[in-house]
Amino acid sequence: MQANFIHRATIDWVAFKRNMLAQASGAKTIEQAYPAVEFALVALGDKHTQFYGARPVKGPELLPAKQPPLYPDEPVAEDIGYIRIPWVVGSQEKLAEYMTQVQAHIKARDKPALKGWIVDLRGNMGGNMWPMLVGAGPILGEDTLGYCIDANDTKTAWRYEKGKALSDGDIEAETANYYTLVSANPIVAVLTDTLTASSGEAVAVCFKARKHTRSFGSGTCGVSTGRGRFYLSDGSVLLLTTAVFADRRLIRYGHSLAPDEPLRPAEVVPRAIRWIREEYTAKN
Repeated sequence: MQANFIHRATIDWVAFKRNMLAQASGAKTIEQAYPAVEFALVALGDKHTQFYGARPVKGPELLPAKQPPLYPDEPVAEDIGYIRIPWVVGSQEKLAEYMTQVQAHIKARDKPALKGWIVDLRGNMGGNMWPMLVGAGPILGEDTLGYCIDANDTKTAWRYEKGKALSDGDIEAETANYYTLVSANPIVAVLTDTLTASSGEAVAVCFKARKHTRSFGSGTCGVSTGRGRFYLSDGSVLLLTTAVFADRRLIRYGHSLAPDEPLRPAEVVPRAIRWIREEYTAKN
């Protein structure tokens, strides 16, 4: 934690260590020291860090064992493209299917007459961000999309190129039969809510500072941060927040992303459609 936690500079580590060791003073086994780890998680004040031991320790669960439902697609008019980018976790086969399916939906809904696209991130509670970037890639466009910045100020760039999501040039996910939009650089309305979290927030960050883009809905969950996986001596795992997300302008987040237009749920889609049409008229 002291070496890698993203906000390590804000913590008095001498007091932190003293207080944590006091919690573990009676422990005779590693498992008996787990409550001290739980104490440390609370002391960090970070709701994205988690610990998984042989005995479950209380911590904020982003993706519970019972997986959350997938939201249905919204009906939209013929002149508007619509794609939902849902949460995703699972095997390589499942991730490959996810990327293929999202890009196939974009292809099926794309046509020359579209005025713009709605990218719906509501209910996207996270998981694996790379298949999400591949799925949204045709609409995001081929570019540097954002960054992870760690406690040492080291920046890792995210890019989308020809069906590939890249991290500092390394391929993290790809789909072979990628799609290219009929009209490049479209107008995009991004929809978020309080359940848009973690990797879902990463996708929202990638749309920040993109031209002809505006966001609608509610502020996101507030865990727009990256985590490192640390294996401990007994096989326990510490998922520690080690980086914050930053957009293509290098503006850092790490907190809730506020929409450009805060709206009640019933207002979100109608307002997004109206804005796309207004922006299309102004652009043309």
